[in-house]
Formats: sequence, C-alpha cells, structure tokens
Amino acid sequence: MNMITSSLLKNIKMKNKYILIALCCGVMAFQSCKKGGFLDPKIEPLTEEKVFADSASTLGFLSDLYAFTGMDIVPYTSTYFGTMNDNFETLTTNVAAGYGSSPQATFIGGTQTPDSHYMNIFYTTYYKKIRNANIFLKNISKTPISNGRKTLAIAEAKFLRAWYYFALVRLYGGVQLMGDEAIDDLPAYEYKRNTYKECVDYIVKELDDAAAVLLPASQLVSADYGRATSGACKAVKARVLLTAASPLFNGSPASTIANVAPLIAYSVTKDETLWQKAADALKQVVDNTDYALVEDNTTKPGFGFYNMFINGRKNTEYIYVYNIANGKDLETFWLPRSRTSQALTFSNPSENLVKAFGMKDGKAITDASSAYPYNPENPYVNRDPRFNYSIIFNQALLANRTTTAMQPVDIYYTANPSPTGAPIPAADRIEQYYTRTGYYTRKMCNTESPYASLSVQRAYPVIRLAEMILGYAEALNEMNQTELAVTYVNMIRKRAGIEPGSNNRYGIATGISKDNLRSLIQNEYRIELFQEGHWYYDCRRWKIAEVVENQTVTGTSILKQLDGKFAYSSITVLSPAFNTRMYLAPLPLAEVLKGKGSLIQNPGW
Repeated sequence: MNMITSSLLKNIKMKNKYILIALCCGVMAFQSCKKGGFLDPKIEPLTEEKVFADSASTLGFLSDLYAFTGMDIVPYTSTYFGTMNDNFETLTTNVAAGYGSSPQATFIGGTQTPDSHYMNIFYTTYYKKIRNANIFLKNISKTPISNGRKTLAIAEAKFLRAWYYFALVRLYGGVQLMGDEAIDDLPAYEYKRNTYKECVDYIVKELDDAAAVLLPASQLVSADYGRATSGACKAVKARVLLTAASPLFNGSPASTIANVAPLIAYSVTKDETLWQKAADALKQVVDNTDYALVEDNTTKPGFGFYNMFINGRKNTEYIYVYNIANGKDLETFWLPRSRTSQALTFSNPSENLVKAFGMKDGKAITDASSAYPYNPENPYVNRDPRFNYSIIFNQALLANRTTTAMQPVDIYYTANPSPTGAPIPAADRIEQYYTRTGYYTRKMCNTESPYASLSVQRAYPVIRLAEMILGYAEALNEMNQTELAVTYVNMIRKRAGIEPGSNNRYGIATGISKDNLRSLIQNEYRIELFQEGHWYYDCRRWKIAEVVENQTVTGTSILKQLDGKFAYSSITVLSPAFNTRMYLAPLPLAEVLKGKGSLIQNPGW
C-alpha cells in the first residue's frame, strides 16, 4: 500500500514518539474543541506509551479524531483553520461572503494557484487525522480497556480514517493511501497517487468492516451521541458510491489522458452498474427504521423542516452530526444586524439561490401553469415553505432582539422626498458590513426567540436522511425508473409543506422525462441542503458547474417609493469565471515538487 507523501510525513512526524495531548472536557466536547486537541502544543507532552497506557487518554485520542468531520458545514472555518472568515457555501454562487476576509472572489473567480490554494489546508489537515487514526490502531491493543470497548473503538477509528480519505477524494480524486503505516522515519518507497477506483474500493471496505461492528443509532447511549454508528457507516458508503457513479467520475472525467484519467475517475467510459451499486447502498439507509424525516405540516406548512435544526441535537432525521456547545453561533453570523448588533454578517444568500426556490404548489417560478403565478413586483409571496425557513428577505418577520414580538426586517432604501436628496437607508439595507445581496440566511437559525437571550441546543447535520432519499431518487432516475424516483422526491416535497395538488404529485408534471426529473432533483438538492455544505460537491460531480457556477452572482436592491410600494432591481455582486480545471482542487504545489515528477497533478493545474 502506498504511503502518505514525504513532506506531509515530515510535517506531522513525531520525534521520539511524542504526542501532544489535550483532553477534551466532557463527551460533547469531542467535536467542539476546535483548534485545541492532541496536536495542540499548549499542553504537556506525553509519550505515546503513556497515552495508550491510560484508558481515558486513549479514548480522548479517539475523540480528537472527530474534530474535523464537520468542516463542510461549520459556519465560520476561521475558528478551525484561521484561513477563512466564512463557510464552505461561500465557495459557490449560492451566497456572497461577508465583508470579512474570504477567498470567495479569487476562488470562484478562478485565480487561485496550487501554491496558495484554499483547499491546501484541508489536504494537510485530513492527512494528519488519517495518520493519527493509524497511530491509534497501532496502539489500541496496549490500552487497559475492555475487549468490547476496544472492538468498538477500532471500528470507530476505521470509520474516521475512511471519512477523511473520502473527504480528500471528493476534492482531489485519487490520493495516496497510507495503509496502516504510522512510522516516524521515512523509508524509500514508490511515491504516487492511488487510482480513484482503488481509493473508493478501499473506503467502501473500511466502512463495511466498521458497519459490521458499530452499534445502530437506536442502541447508542445519549452520552455517545455524535459518535459513529453502523447507520453512519452505511450513509457515508452510500455517499461514496453515489459520487463514484456521477458523471465527473463515471464516463465524463475532467481528463482522458491515459496516465491521468484513472486517478480522477472510477470509470473513463460510463459504467451503468455503478448506479445500481449506489442505489443498493442508498436503499439500505432509506429503509433503516432508525431514521425518519422530521415532518410537521400541522403547526404550519413545512414547520418540521425549520424546527429540526433548532430543537435539540438529536432527531430521527440526523444520521451523522457535528456536535457543538449550546449557543447562537449561526444566529450571530447570519442574522441581520438589527437583531444581533454585531459588526457584520456572513454568507448572504444570492438571487441565484433565491430564484431556485419554487412556488408553494411545487412549480418553478418560471412555470406559467402554477396556481400561484410568480410576481416580480411581489416576489416573496406564495413560495415553497422552505424559502421562508431558509431566506430572510425584505419584510420577513423575525423576533425582536429582546422580545418575542415578530417584526419585519427592513432591507431597503426609502426614496428621498427631495429631488436632489440621496435615498434613506433602512436598518438592514445593502451596505458594507450589512448584506451584499439584499438577503440574509435564516436556514437552521432560531428566528422566533429573542436573540439577546438565545441559547440553542443544536448539532450541525453532516448527513441526514433527506440527502439519502434524494440520492436514491437520483440513482433510480438514472436507471430509468423515473416514476419510482418521483415517489421518493415527493417524500421530501411533502415534508417541505408543498401542496400536493389534485394529483398528489407535489408540482411534478405527469409523465416527466428522465432529463427533466434529473434537473428537478438537482434543484431539490440545492434548496433542501442549502448551507449544509453540499452544493460545492454536487454541482461538480454532476459536471454542471461550468454552467451554474459561471453565472453572475446577483442580489436584489429595493427602493421604497414615496407611495409606499417597493421597487426591485437586480445588482451584480460577483463575477465568477469557472474553468473546467476547477472540477478538482490542485494538489498542493509543495507536494508535487517534492514528488520529482512521480506525483501527478490534477488536470489544468
């Protein structure tokens, strides 16, 4: 088995077998200790032998392996990496980054380079976690804990090692596999990437092995919530196989050059059997009785979609989560300044995303057959309920900062009665440090309680059942089972609070074609999973990023006229320049150079 690249081993090499230990305080802290952890040099160094001679230190080491499993969804990655003052969604056209430091403009503008690419930090961090998993597996036999706990711990470490490998594969294609090596000194070895297929097959086997040992979610004690389960293993496997079946990695790779294509594609020519493998894996999760969509259309349409994100860490829909301490981080980063009194906001939704949300009968805003025709002069009425739970738009109702009184958010300028006077800004208008787009994010935020006294018990949903259902529908449609796929899409639409219509198709046309359903499913992913870190990967694996991520990022400026009516105008926020090389991130230049020609760079970089 090939091992990790030489410069990475040098960077994470532990001289004299020292590991720097930082024990997390309490079980929930194992995913919320942020920069602190077993590689944090603030704590007294302990030898590897001492760490694994102590049961608490051993389990603390295992807990620390979870620390970066939520990087796609955390709202403020600077807390973890110190390199980006915003979230992963800002690497797409779904949002405009806040006014703090962010790589968005250079990233979606296509001007980043392999020596300073934003993803370089992920490359090094994930490999460190892989190596630490190997250190754990090498030493677990020495630890004075019960055989039963050891067996579970080994399975957890294998799950986490597979997790980080897939995190790399999603970004880069095939990467170099380490096997079980956890050595301090560098031997002579062949220095090259494994193929994409080798990586996927290895990850799937590791997940199968872990799933056979780990407990199901229904048997997990509350103190261990957030740790790997058999269901989580199966869900990651399903995500891996669905990705491998997708066009970028199955039949339409970013390059067909003989020595490059196997590194970045499971199959250079389209392999239909990959869709069946993905469907089988997804069906296992969809049919798992431990999980169910959180649905409440009685309180009001789609209320379950809103409430599941703010009503505790655990629910029937969450399959794998990233635990955080009680608080109001999302609200602090995303809500308007009139509610938070913060200095700035982050991750403002774009008009591109806003237009992806349809009407409340499930029809697109461009569909003239909708029972609720879209009105550009009153654009926010009669929309898909998820729109109201995801986007804060002009005159949307939010709780007052200090009371539960629901009051409108004013995102406009008022026309000046004086012909020569400048428009008068309202509280949350488009302006530096407010919003860049005319919108704020509501998704996953508690907006019905006063911000000043808010403390939300939540976990970030890294994998939830809705993703698995959409994935299964996608796979069925690709296998020409389009009508069966519609049934599963409508499970999501029903929970969303969309009206079923007289034909119970939730806005989906009778006899819809495979191509049209594919587009509809892709849009469903975009709005259902907004701000959960999916769109960056999804638009790439479908190989549509060169279209959707090349569109100007727009917002909406609103003027309240002297007669009290609102006038809407489009504004340009960012100008992307998606190049096909951006389907995959570049390997860090330092790694390629040290490979002396044997470590092949991704195409175009």
